[in-house]
Amino acid sequence: MIQSNYLQCYGLSSAPFRLSPDPEFFFPSNTHIAAKEVLKYAIKNNEGFMVLSGRAGSGKTLLLRLLLNEMDEDKHSVLIINPVLTPAALLHQILLELDFTLDTATDETALMAAFQKILLSLAAKNKDLLIIIDEAQNMPLATLEYLRMLSNIETNRKKLLQILLTGQPELDILLEDEKLAQLSQRIVVHEKLRPLSANETVEYVNYRLAKAGRGDIGLTWFAKRALYNLTDGIPRLVNRLMDRTLLMACSDYDKKLSRKHILCAEATLPKGYKKKKLFRLFSSFSYAVLFCSIITVLII
Repeated sequence: MIQSNYLQCYGLSSAPFRLSPDPEFFFPSNTHIAAKEVLKYAIKNNEGFMVLSGRAGSGKTLLLRLLLNEMDEDKHSVLIINPVLTPAALLHQILLELDFTLDTATDETALMAAFQKILLSLAAKNKDLLIIIDEAQNMPLATLEYLRMLSNIETNRKKLLQILLTGQPELDILLEDEKLAQLSQRIVVHEKLRPLSANETVEYVNYRLAKAGRGDIGLTWFAKRALYNLTDGIPRLVNRLMDRTLLMACSDYDKKLSRKHILCAEATLPKGYKKKKLFRLFSSFSYAVLFCSIITVLII
């Protein structure tokens, strides 16, 4: 109900800062475009192991959706979103995603035979299998090593399996473990998403507002600084803060979002959102809290 109020208030065609990844709102920053093109090229050329890492909320899921949407017809993909599995459980999950009916008591030998059969069946149709493991930083070492063994399945002409690991920066640390030395040596692409710069953060906000039909809504210079300092250029955090900011600014229908709106919005967000380090701007925070209180009364 609150969201529909500010959509009507500003005449927006849709919520510009929704948290769910929407390919239509993809902002082509340098880091995201570079990672997308490199991964797209590697998948097209049947490279073996690939890695995409970045901080939580940096846009990895959205990038995956774009890659899947643009996948060539000769690729068949499987997405695993719960990687905390034993080797046998992972193989079982992959087969389920491939619509292969199995008995829950099927042993690992039978699972492997079924998996090889599927790979050869796809190869006969000139298709390759791409397995994407999301949140791979949570995967046990033994299961990661098992993935390397699965990647050994090949014909005389080419490998039949590609694997893309995506995860937070902890994944980069995990892959340095000496127990995964053989796997690390097989990684041919390792893309790391960086946060948006201060300028890119502003461009990101302008881009999404324009997509939603209100490119004339902007931020003051101080609001831009506040937004970047509070979010570090992490798209998910920008979305969360900007969504609340539009609500705070709606009562006075201000097309120029100010620092006061930003600080008022930040003060109302859950505690887990806020950064641990102290945040200082040119005016006192108490002024922003007072402003927030006034806005809240007006909204109610």
